[in-house]
Amino acid sequence: MKGSTKFISLMVALAAGVAAAAPTPNTTNTQAGVAITNQATASFTDPTTNAAATSASNTVSTTVLALPSFDVVYDDGTADGNTLANTPKVVTGAVPGQVVTTDYDIVNNGNTALTVTLRPNTTGSATGLDVKYLDASGKALTPNADGSYTIALPAGAGGVVKFSQQLTVPSGAPANATYGASPEASVTGTGTAAGQNGVPTGSTLYENQTVNAGAVVNTPAQGADLQFVKITTFQPNLVGSPNIANPTNPVGPDGTTTATPPAQGNASVPTVTPGTANQPNPTNPVTTAYPSTPSNPSDPTSGGTPIVVDAQGNRQVAYPKADNDNPSTDPTIGQTNDKAGTPDVIIFTNDLKNNSTTTSDTVQLFPAGPDGLLLAGTTYNASTGVFTLPNGVQVRFLGPTTGAPIPVAPGALYPTVTVPAGGTVIYRTEVTLPDPDDSSRIDPISVIVGADSLKDADVQADATSTDIINSAAAQFGDSTDGTLGAAPTPAPVQQVVPGANTTTNINTGNAADNVAVFPMDVANMGAYNDSFTLSATVTNLPAGATITYVDSTGAALPTNGAGNFVTPVVAAGSEIKVYAVITVPDGTAAGTYTVSQKAVGNYSTITMTDLNDAIQVGAVGNVVVAKFTQDGTTAAGATPQKGINNPSGYTAGNTTVLPTKNIVYRIIGKNNFNTAVSGFALNDTVPANTTFQAASLTVNNAAVSKVIYKVGNGNWSTTAPSTGAAAGTVIAVAADVNGDNQPDALPANSTMELTFTVTVN
Repeated sequence: MKGSTKFISLMVALAAGVAAAAPTPNTTNTQAGVAITNQATASFTDPTTNAAATSASNTVSTTVLALPSFDVVYDDGTADGNTLANTPKVVTGAVPGQVVTTDYDIVNNGNTALTVTLRPNTTGSATGLDVKYLDASGKALTPNADGSYTIALPAGAGGVVKFSQQLTVPSGAPANATYGASPEASVTGTGTAAGQNGVPTGSTLYENQTVNAGAVVNTPAQGADLQFVKITTFQPNLVGSPNIANPTNPVGPDGTTTATPPAQGNASVPTVTPGTANQPNPTNPVTTAYPSTPSNPSDPTSGGTPIVVDAQGNRQVAYPKADNDNPSTDPTIGQTNDKAGTPDVIIFTNDLKNNSTTTSDTVQLFPAGPDGLLLAGTTYNASTGVFTLPNGVQVRFLGPTTGAPIPVAPGALYPTVTVPAGGTVIYRTEVTLPDPDDSSRIDPISVIVGADSLKDADVQADATSTDIINSAAAQFGDSTDGTLGAAPTPAPVQQVVPGANTTTNINTGNAADNVAVFPMDVANMGAYNDSFTLSATVTNLPAGATITYVDSTGAALPTNGAGNFVTPVVAAGSEIKVYAVITVPDGTAAGTYTVSQKAVGNYSTITMTDLNDAIQVGAVGNVVVAKFTQDGTTAAGATPQKGINNPSGYTAGNTTVLPTKNIVYRIIGKNNFNTAVSGFALNDTVPANTTFQAASLTVNNAAVSKVIYKVGNGNWSTTAPSTGAAAGTVIAVAADVNGDNQPDALPANSTMELTFTVTVN
């Protein structure tokens, strides 16, 4: 092999990858299933303290319905919509048994996740062509019983799924034969209600089609938007594997020095079944494992990160713990998630066997893509031996004994090893991961190690082995219904009455008992299962106060030896809701008490805090706020909140809405004090994924002669907020009958009602 030839081939491949425009999914419309949640407040002067105060409503939620559409396109940007006869993708001079792999993308043009059925369309092809579909890692998809394939297509910014079509020319293919295929995709309707995919039941949605008025728009027609590959007709013997117990004739990269792989033994990895209760140590023992020696001094994993070997699957999986947490950037709020830190380093041991019994082989190593070529977008620094992948992950190949980078041999492009006939080379794969914060879901990271013989004329892997890293990530904080993750805001305030009856439910809307209830999300944003230990304190609460964490049924979570509470095992990429239930005893002084909560990953070691929830202990009377959403069907009083009945046609329950339609809220503030409450105003925030439309006000069901408004931190004014105000805009509304341009007092036992309208993006 001539190094210059392989280098030119590589540059052509990389140039083609750079030139291709990445497909863009729909991120304009609000995604189906998104819960548009909203909570209002009343602001006033507390008559018992003469201090400014607020009261929060219940939270209401409206779910966005699905508006589906998708397309299958060539990954390199080539225009689709062709047949076998006129496709621009043509391979000539193919030989029997030749494999042609083409990359595609399924692009989500709608606002909902879809289950896509994929079938090969071989119209015009000679018989005998073998068609397979591979995922982005190069692993073959498993066909369904009818020969189709199923691909899950996310929505939003992640709504592009890469896959490959692998065509294998029959071993007995004659000369001048024509073969070819195109992926053809469809989605079967599950219905147009909430939680369904937006395609009418009994209907099928094909590429680039849409749904309008509850029916599929059959344009373009089925089969009119395909993307064919055409083939017309006219070997190295390497096997890669993970670290195995007894490799054949093991040697180092130079092909002569004897090398010994790490011994396999027992390791405990976080694989306990999700939902399993009382697991302070959520691990199972595995015998085919070995520890990766920590390269990072802050690695908290004693003895190194466990790496589990799956020799039959030709892969190995690492389960690193998290680094020590960084200090919170806002101690008043807490640390909802792990902060960005020092890059993590995991070291795998890989084997490469030469099955030839007569000839040694010189082989170069590199991170490979699904096509066996250098992973697209990867750069290589020959002076450091570092490959930098598109996601920022760095890879080096090291000697098994010295730990030094493996050099590049003459005529090669990448680190090179020599594998004797019938022998096995042992080398290390060092993977350095960026350590971002846990504000987003962290998926497993796969590195496909490609091994390319220098005895052939290409730079394409002749054998591969996969190294996978399951990283830790988590969030803990106030519950965010319908969204994976937690939030440090809105810092809910729970009102309680010392000496009132203690309730045993998890109702956050009962302000007449001595129990404060805080819904909290424990979100596992990482790639392995974990359980979490929970604890809480409330400063200055007198003796007799109790703090308990319960599940959604009201049952207390089990405790560990220190008396702290342990969640069930939480699956990777999911969350559970727990409730901090705090009882306030007799004799508690009026005032605000701050609740400090902490969650610690029992395997990952991630420590998170929520420090700004509060308990408001008041005097006689209170102000309550209830919020309802217009649905046009609910009877008056059917869904009361905080002692306030819902108006007819409004509900406190969940509702649904399509993009571009309005949501109408009714916010009712009630003065339960036995005296007027001065400076009374109702406040609302334009929810995420919406824009403001209008606001109107009544007091005791009567129109107000003068209404004043305040936007954000501005001044009070008779000018109503502008239509189209963006999400996040805070709007306050009050009565000003006395004309002093300040909110009026609300009389005892009176109500103020705000109708607040927004449009869904």
